[in-house]
Amino acid sequence: MVCHETYKDQNNNWISPDEITSINGKKYLKNDDSKEIRVGPSESMSKSKKNTIDPENIINSFGADSARLFILSDSPPEKDVQWSEEGISASFKFIQKLWNLHSKTMEEINKDFPKDIDEELTKFTNKFIKKISNNLDSFSYNIIIANLHEMYSFMIKEINKGYKSKTIKENYEKILTTMMPIIPHFSSECLNILSISDKVTWPTYDESQLEESTNIIVVQINGKKRGIIDTKKDINEDDLIKLISNDEKITKHFDKNKIKKKIYIKNKLINIIA
Repeated sequence: MVCHETYKDQNNNWISPDEITSINGKKYLKNDDSKEIRVGPSESMSKSKKNTIDPENIINSFGADSARLFILSDSPPEKDVQWSEEGISASFKFIQKLWNLHSKTMEEINKDFPKDIDEELTKFTNKFIKKISNNLDSFSYNIIIANLHEMYSFMIKEINKGYKSKTIKENYEKILTTMMPIIPHFSSECLNILSISDKVTWPTYDESQLEESTNIIVVQINGKKRGIIDTKKDINEDDLIKLISNDEKITKHFDKNKIKKKIYIKNKLINIIA
């Protein structure tokens, strides 16, 4: 259910949100700001309590995509959605960020570098498709919105590192397609600008691209976490100890010459007893 605050005037009559204005944090009637409005609990939207929001007003002010994004981001389907102006405004601003990202992506496509710097963009896209696909299947719509924010944070930093036009376009098309169930108008507009007018199909992901070549290992000294080491996958214990020995932030917590025991859980954790 979509919920909203309830409002009553001094005569105990229900008042709709459209009839209210805010002054210094308090609610008043728009046509008579001398009459203060009592704010009640947030309840399921209903005509009888007049705590409904006109979808047309929201669409005219923020767009349909913003409304979809906010409703899906606020709560999982089994819980109530608490409607708020701040929430719909934040969703609108995020779509503006996505549009700025689109503009930067188009600039990089037009540059068309001779070769890719690495495969990070392709790897991320494959992971992104898998996350969105799995979260759609499990109805975890609010997590999908978190995935979109994660995608934006990655792309805004990665897109200008120097990729071939073909690489950017192929990956960006897949990302836009996976965004279609959430913000279809935005996705369709961007795909049209990319001159992709054919029938859009849901992208697949390459399992081989999902494997991590590096690994984060937690370093404990006498059972207390003292740091992390970012290293290649399946590193052996001796090589890991060498890396730890070169990390001053970790070695300051123990004497390298007084190590009694090492407990190494491969690719996850090492506990040094000193």
